[in-house]
Amino acid sequence: MLYIAIISFFMVVLLLVFSILKIIFDSKMKVDKRLEYIENIENQYIEEELTFGERVIIPLFNALGKRFLSFSPEYSTQKKRAVLERAGFLKNITYERFVAKRMMTAIVVTLMIGLLSILLHFNLGIIFFLMLWMFAFVQIIYRFATKSAITKRSNRMIKDLPYTLDLITVSVEAGLSLDGAIARIILNIPGVLSDEFAKTLKEMRMGIDKKQALRNMSDRCDVRDVSILVNALIQADELGVSLGRVLRIEGAQLREKRRQAAKEKAMKAPVKMLFPMIIFIFPGIFVIILGPAVIRMIEMFR
Repeated sequence: MLYIAIISFFMVVLLLVFSILKIIFDSKMKVDKRLEYIENIENQYIEEELTFGERVIIPLFNALGKRFLSFSPEYSTQKKRAVLERAGFLKNITYERFVAKRMMTAIVVTLMIGLLSILLHFNLGIIFFLMLWMFAFVQIIYRFATKSAITKRSNRMIKDLPYTLDLITVSVEAGLSLDGAIARIILNIPGVLSDEFAKTLKEMRMGIDKKQALRNMSDRCDVRDVSILVNALIQADELGVSLGRVLRIEGAQLREKRRQAAKEKAMKAPVKMLFPMIIFIFPGIFVIILGPAVIRMIEMFR
């Protein structure tokens, strides 16, 4: 039993090392293969082949992800997919592959903890508890990482929104349509908000109604300022109001809101600075000011 555990432990470690090295050197191997293809293209026709990851790993992860998702209800799957889209995790990967990677990570880490516990001769109940706790801990880490990514992405959207709104306003007033203004945003302002506008423009070009595409963007972002902007655009289109005027009003409101938020943070700063000053700064000041007086008093009473 001990030899089987040792062999299994080393195989898991070897698999992890191989995965890390593949992730690190995968892009370099692709570049080298592409350069070799370009060098030999004049001599012979070489049909580009799929890599091992594209032929085996990606389909395997997709199949595992679909298998894991089959145990989850449809409404729960849709809700979790929306959360991951808000976090930006599904930009270059499908939901099935993400779920498979998360579950495989949890399983590998759990097995490593189990094998290490066996090597340390722990009780069977303790081994089962540690494995169960580690599996849950990995899921909690993923949950916290998702919430942190959502917060950071939302803050970046709020930060980029006024500049994006200015570019839309100038483009519309210069004679471009809303689609053309969105295309200008995608070309000139990179970022998460630009990526969402790119998805919206893609939906418009695929034939989805403009209002529905904007509402889909509002649902994906789930940011209050973006929702207000989308609602203003939809209402302006429905009522026939000048789009440039509406955008200028929205830009002024956004700037006023940011100014008020900055004032609020500035007013909170003294309260936040109070406890660090009491703990770290005031004791040093007291030592410097009262230290010589205390030393003199001690010398006087000797």
